[in-house]
Parts: sequence; C-alpha cells; structure tokens
Amino acid sequence: MVPCTVVFYFAVDQGGIFETTTHSTDHSNPTYERHGVIHYAVPNMPGAVPKTSTAALTNVTLPYIDAIVTQGISQALKNDSSLATGVNTYQGHLTNEAVAKAQDKSYTALSELM
Repeated sequence: MVPCTVVFYFAVDQGGIFETTTHSTDHSNPTYERHGVIHYAVPNMPGAVPKTSTAALTNVTLPYIDAIVTQGISQALKNDSSLATGVNTYQGHLTNEAVAKAQDKSYTALSELM
C-alpha cells in the first residue's frame, strides 16, 4: 500500500487481513500507523449498530441462501463463482488452500469435487 493509505478493518479479532495489520485497536485509541499506512481496527464495529448490520448481512446473504435452496448446493456453486470462493470444506475435504496449509492438512480444489 502506498503511504497515507487508510484501511478500515471492522471485524478484526486476532490480527488482520491486511499485511500491515498487526493488532486491534479500541475507541480510546482507534488508529495506528505502520509503514505509512493508517489503520482503524476496532473489533466488532457492526455490533455497535446491530439492527443495521443485521439488515445489511441479511441483504447480502439471502441471494446465496435462495440459490442453495432452489438449485441445490452443487448447482449453486457451479453457477456462482462468488459463492464458491466462500467454501472452506466440501464433502469432507478442505477446499481452501490457505486453511489447509495453516492446519497442515491436505487440500483438494473445489473444482475437483464438483
């Protein structure tokens, strides 16, 4: 990231998803700078607005649920690559390579199982 970039990480728990995220912050000291990047990493910010965050989560997940219910999981995964990217396990196999490596387990590509 270029210097003066600002990243917001709203669900930080044990570190972060950005290479430069090292720790969570709190409301009294919500930001820190690392490598010229400003980080805002207060944990569970959606919990501060529960009704709004629940409505937002429902709105973005309902189409996936509808696809799984109407098409079945296999067909829904074949039809929607964005849904497939969220699969970590399928039919007893780890289908997320990073998770498999972190757990020192074998990895199977989801496409091999479909």
